[in-house]
Amino acid sequence: MTRQVKSFGRELRIIVPGTWANVPVDDPGRAADFVKKLVKKQVGTADRLARVRREATQELLGTAREAAQIGVHTYLICLELLPEVPFPAALMMVDEDWSDGVGDLLARGDVDGALRAAYPQGEVATQRNGPVARVVEMSEGTIGEGEDATEMQTMRLEYHMPYPDKSKLLFVRVSVPNIPSAEPFAMLFDEIVDSITFLSGDGVPEEEDELTAAVAAPSAASTHEG
Repeated sequence: MTRQVKSFGRELRIIVPGTWANVPVDDPGRAADFVKKLVKKQVGTADRLARVRREATQELLGTAREAAQIGVHTYLICLELLPEVPFPAALMMVDEDWSDGVGDLLARGDVDGALRAAYPQGEVATQRNGPVARVVEMSEGTIGEGEDATEMQTMRLEYHMPYPDKSKLLFVRVSVPNIPSAEPFAMLFDEIVDSITFLSGDGVPEEEDELTAAVAAPSAASTHEG
């Protein structure tokens, strides 16, 4: 199952597999209400789970506040990749300016070169929207103890995608904790980022608005709109 998610703060659409929560970071009150409902749904309402609900709510709200402070306009949390398959990934989007020194490359229309100059530690690949710079960071850890210990990895992906008019970049950061292997998940998020559609702006074709309004718990409609 896939879902179309429309950004609360920007004219963007992204297609994601499974069940995701689209956290509204543009309004603290709205974010608090959303997170409380989400935590109750995911954790349950039993009295013995009160502490778990409280800690989860505080953690999510803290992340949402920090995201808003740095200009994040889209904050998505994956709850399930498939039915009954939890997958605690997070995806954030923020607009960013081009770095100094790439103006001449952009003026010549060399977007690939501008991305390589701006992000030398990454790789540039061509996606549906054009060239995109991707940076991968990995860290390793262990889950469990003794004979039950399992080596796991945490992956952070950063994508730098030029807007259609090339005036700025869409910065997409993905965090995926506790995965056994990086490659299949990197490929998955390459596909997710490749699904991004810019719904307005220079050079963007007109599209029919087929999205329906549904911003609440992720179990509501299969299409979310802000």
